[in-house]
Amino acid sequence: MKQYEVVRVVSLRGNRPFYPSVTNLQVPAVGDIGTILEVYTQPEAAYEVECSDPATGITKWLEAMYPDEIELLQSAAH
Repeated sequence: MKQYEVVRVVSLRGNRPFYPSVTNLQVPAVGDIGTILEVYTQPEAAYEVECSDPATGITKWLEAMYPDEIELLQSAAH
């Protein structure tokens, strides 16, 4: 998966701590749709994913997600 691709959360590893903030209004949930903002390779493959409210554009959550937690919905147009 690449930067700016649209993904859906399909599973969540363990319990994620929830720290309310400007970028975390809620906890990620299975079924949420987001956009990959960054691609990480170290210490293991992961993606920084942002989930926004489609009506307002306000960020609902911003989290590092592992490859087994997300599936590709839409490729980025490069």
